[in-house]
Amino acid sequence: MSLIRSAYWLGKPKPGEYDRFCLAMDSDLIACLRSLPGVRSARVLWPQRLEDNPPDIFCQVLVEFDDRAGMERMLASPERSAMRERVLELAGRFEGRLAHIDFQVGNGKGE
Repeated sequence: MSLIRSAYWLGKPKPGEYDRFCLAMDSDLIACLRSLPGVRSARVLWPQRLEDNPPDIFCQVLVEFDDRAGMERMLASPERSAMRERVLELAGRFEGRLAHIDFQVGNGKGE
């Protein structure tokens, strides 16, 4: 059973921080996430077209796992704890909040 941990950055970068925030997200944060134990892949999504009055999502980070054990290994890892400082630095460039949702990936068979 594949899982995806999704981080929603709700709001916008602080004035003058747009380019630095996006660059740090695209390069540094995603590279760090990809190196964590249990992680199959990580990527950031940047909204391009908004329809039907969506929430104020600036970007979404997807971290994929093969199974729940992989996700739990990442969440409990010292590498993730060490990465927290980078996330707080990014959050300091951002006006808004960060929220997480864990998803189970459907099997496409309707079961």
